[in-house]
Amino acid sequence: MKVQNAAGRMVETTIGDMTFTPFSGARKYGFSSKLTTFEKALRNCLLKNGMTISFHHQLRNGDFVVNQTLTTIKDLGIKDIRIAQTALFTVHKPVIDFIKDGVITRIEGSLNDTVGDYISKHPLKSPVILRSHGGRWGAVKTGELSIDIAIIAASASDEQGNCTGLLGDSAFGPISYSQIDAMKAKHVIVVTDTIVDYPCKPQEIQERYVDYVVQIDRIGDPNQIASGSLNITDDSEKLNIAHQCVDLMDATGLIKDGMVFQSGAGGISLAAIKYLGERFEEKNVVAGCATGGLTKYIIDIYKAGRVKKIYYSQVFDTESIHFIQNDLGLPADIGHYADPTSKGRTADSLDAVVLGATEVDVHYNVNVNTHSDGRLLHGIGGHQDTAAGADLTIITTPIFRKTNPIVREKVTTITTPGSVIDAIVTNRGIAINPIRTDILEKIKNTIPIIPIQELKNMAYDVTGTPREPSLGEDIIGIIKWFDGTILDMVRVVKEEKP
Repeated sequence: MKVQNAAGRMVETTIGDMTFTPFSGARKYGFSSKLTTFEKALRNCLLKNGMTISFHHQLRNGDFVVNQTLTTIKDLGIKDIRIAQTALFTVHKPVIDFIKDGVITRIEGSLNDTVGDYISKHPLKSPVILRSHGGRWGAVKTGELSIDIAIIAASASDEQGNCTGLLGDSAFGPISYSQIDAMKAKHVIVVTDTIVDYPCKPQEIQERYVDYVVQIDRIGDPNQIASGSLNITDDSEKLNIAHQCVDLMDATGLIKDGMVFQSGAGGISLAAIKYLGERFEEKNVVAGCATGGLTKYIIDIYKAGRVKKIYYSQVFDTESIHFIQNDLGLPADIGHYADPTSKGRTADSLDAVVLGATEVDVHYNVNVNTHSDGRLLHGIGGHQDTAAGADLTIITTPIFRKTNPIVREKVTTITTPGSVIDAIVTNRGIAINPIRTDILEKIKNTIPIIPIQELKNMAYDVTGTPREPSLGEDIIGIIKWFDGTILDMVRVVKEEKP
């Protein structure tokens, strides 16, 4: 069938088994600034009751964006929001009021401190869903976690939405968590306090994904985003734990040219990285790569020529921000780092990783989400991702804290299953998971080993048998393994009567 299209040409709409739509006209697109107010951006993104709003947490405890966004949502009269943040911190205490007001009724994302403590005693209408970094990326990618509006904080953006976390007074490091939100959310709003000339360089989120740009006075407090350099512990027992971690790596033969390693930003982990760098010097070893979060201690190893490459997904101190502003290192978004649905993850290249715990048990299960009283005070982070990926996964912990045994018969909550934990390094010795017969063979006659049951007994001898947490039947949280399956459930903490 022939018809005349808008260009005045006669065209066929059916040729063989193919059908075509006639050209109906064209218009020029041209440059149109996406810069607008928070209220207009949310309205134009068709915000309504019941939607899912996402945030990243790389502003950490200096973040102003989450609270301001939720205030605007409340002012618009919107209720029943599900927030899908990568993490909340103490600064987000106002979230409790938004919960009480019915603005927020569901949460899928990590909780730290205040908000987690409140929800532990006041369940939401649906349990909080907690995922690892990689698990969250995979959930958004596959549609398990569907996002209506992604709110992406950026320290600098142009008016079209090309943006970064590396420039401006509020620079916080790479926007490594939000690429998947930008790609998969129905609408994307970039929030910044610094507008730069088009095109923004570098571009971690590109304009092709961005609907609107909102400029506010400040996205966060730089003193809380990255508070100088993090400190190594000065506790002699904790320093001994860090030394033991490095000795264990050495005894297993992992400290060699080309080693790939990662450690966290806690006091023991930082000390372990420092001692690892010293061991590289002693053995004249050049590691292949350091991955994960970047700290000044990893940079020191790099500058000393003892690691060839740095693969970073986030930064933990101001020196690291300045380092990557000079285009040094290799940025890896969280998908590259830990997406379980991908064809390759940097986490799977790890020779060794040093991780922490709130509790461990005699089956090598590890808890990082709750305290022993059941309060949901921490997220999963990359704990599961790296524990499953590394050849040697080391958990560092004292056997007890104050009057609470940390090595115990059964953890309150399972965050990471014992099948992927290889060693527990404590202030009273090292326990090796019996399933790792290869490690036990390698370190035979070099590293003293103690059965984990004995570590538990030592802890109980000092503290007594652990006090059972006072928990109800209501489920306030779901711990997911990074493949999306349910690993454990967190139950409501009963409030003590006055």
